[in-house]
This record gives sequence, C-alpha cells and structure tokens, in this order.
Amino acid sequence: MAMNELRKEVEAAAMAELNRANAKFPLFNSTHEGYAVILEEAEEAQEAMENVKTSLAVLWDRVKGIEVACFLDEDTTPTAIFHQAIDAACEMVQTAAMLLKYEMSLGAKAGEKGENTHGDLCG
Repeated sequence: MAMNELRKEVEAAAMAELNRANAKFPLFNSTHEGYAVILEEAEEAQEAMENVKTSLAVLWDRVKGIEVACFLDEDTTPTAIFHQAIDAACEMVQTAAMLLKYEMSLGAKAGEKGENTHGDLCG
C-alpha cells in the first residue's frame, strides 16, 4: 500500500517537473531532439545511482571493519548517501517528465512525415 502512495507522489513530482520544463522550454522539435534530452537525463540518473552504489560500497567496507581513506569520510556518511539517493531519484523524475514531454511533442506533430516511431510495421 505504501508503495502505491509513493508512486502517486512520484508521478505528481514528474508532472510538476513536466510543467516546469514546459514553462521554460518549448516542446521538442523532433524525435531526435526528444530522444537526446531523454538520454541525457537517463545518463545523469545512472551516474547519480553509481555515486550511491560507490558510497554504499565504502559504507559496507566500514561495516566490515575495513579501513577506508579519510578523504571519503564526508561523502560516505549515511546522511550524505541519503542526499545522493535523493539526487538519483530527482534525475529519474526528470527522465520520466521528459518521456511525457516527448509524447506530448509527438502529439503536437502528429501527421508530420517521418515523425512516427513505427513506420509501416504496426499498421
């Protein structure tokens, strides 16, 4: 049940991000532009998640009693990793928003030659 509530909140966050993006930037001019923006957001989300995984590995080393370089202390506390996880979640919300913007952009350009995604394969 809690996951359903969280999902609704994340969907609302994605819609709010979409509204912010649409207020600041026009719809995508092409499927290529839309894909590039989505890919950039997805890559940023992946990088943010890799930061979380790396920091968790350092935290796990500490749990196991392995000595960790002191320069990693500040960035690998549970609170720091919490913030990294929130950053990763934000990047995924932005990715979700850009996917919706892509869909909106396709609708705005319906009928333009070469802008559909299926060609003649799907009728």
